[in-house]
Formats: sequence, C-alpha cells, structure tokens
Amino acid sequence: PGSDAVERGARANAGITWTRYDPDGWTMGVTVGRVFRESDLGQFGPGSGLAGARSDWLAAVNFTLADGLALTGRLVMDDTFGVTKGEARVTVNGAKTAVATSMIWAVADPLENRPNPTREFTVDARRRVATNWTAKVSGRYDFVSDRGTVAGLGLEFLTDCMRVDVSLSRRFTSSTSVKPTTDFGLSLDLVGFGGGVTGGPARTCRQ
Repeated sequence: PGSDAVERGARANAGITWTRYDPDGWTMGVTVGRVFRESDLGQFGPGSGLAGARSDWLAAVNFTLADGLALTGRLVMDDTFGVTKGEARVTVNGAKTAVATSMIWAVADPLENRPNPTREFTVDARRRVATNWTAKVSGRYDFVSDRGTVAGLGLEFLTDCMRVDVSLSRRFTSSTSVKPTTDFGLSLDLVGFGGGVTGGPARTCRQ
C-alpha cells in the first residue's frame, strides 16, 4: 500500500506543443514545458525534476511512421542541460509482430527509494505464431549492476469468445527486503465481460 500526497503552494504549469501531420502518413511532435511556483516548499527530491521554485525542463519528441514504427524521446533537464531523467523508446507494430524497446536513465534520489542511478534497457516482444496463438517475451537489463534483472515468457490463446494467457517470469535482483523470485501466471478472460479484452479469430470445426 502507498500513501497519497497533495502538492502545496501556488504554481503554474506552462508548456507548448507542436505537431506535424504529413499527408504521406507520418507524424512528428515536439513538447516543451516547465512548472513555476510561488515559493519552494521543499516537497520534492532531486531526482523528481520538480524541486525548486522552477522545475526542470520537460522536453519530448515523437516520430511515427505509417508502417507502425514509432520513435519517442523524453528528457527532464535543468538550465545547464544536465539530465535528471530520460527515456528513449522504439516500437514496431506489424501484422504479426510487435516489439517495444526502451532505454531509461535517472539520477539517484533517496526520497524515491532510489539510492543509485538508474540505467536500464527493457524489451517486450510478441509474435503471432498461429491463427489463435501468440508467443511473448520480455526482459530488463540493469547497466549499473551489469546484469539482467527480469526475464519473462508467455503464450496466449485468443478466440472470439475467450482468452487464455500462460506466463513465466523470473526476477533476478535481490536486496535486504526482496529475494529472487519465479512467478507462474495463468488467466482466463471471457470476451465481452468487463470490456478489457478484444476477441480474436473465431474457431471453426473441421470434419
């Protein structure tokens, strides 16, 4: 369980966005923003990008092609262009294959329970191997500790009336409060109940 917090003090969030929609099907967007406060009440840590009377700058760029390729970059940086947080993400969505990769980095912030800097690479991929079957794989690598931290495999069966999802994941990291664990998951969803699942191809009987 967590706890909610309310930001105190008067503030103004200012930003601007520019987006280009090209007739050939690609789009490009740029966003820049910042938070201005009446006074610094010391509510945020150095790794949040929100500390001080003026927050760090948030800059984001995204580029999407008609064939399903998308590139996204986000930076939180101070006035001297020192990076507090950043993410670079590449996604590809095809007819049978989808891949999403991201590189994340952030400075250390004990207030966010992050005593060490973060430098991580993540990947999530899925491939439709048959009409109703999809294989999935995921992983995360920590460049600070120079080792993999999470790996996962999954298999999904989807029809027009139900979805069955089987998954296996392994967390390799350990600390004084967290031990390496292996988790097995099995879920069954009925399409049309709850509104969270879209049906797949219908099954047919063969004579």
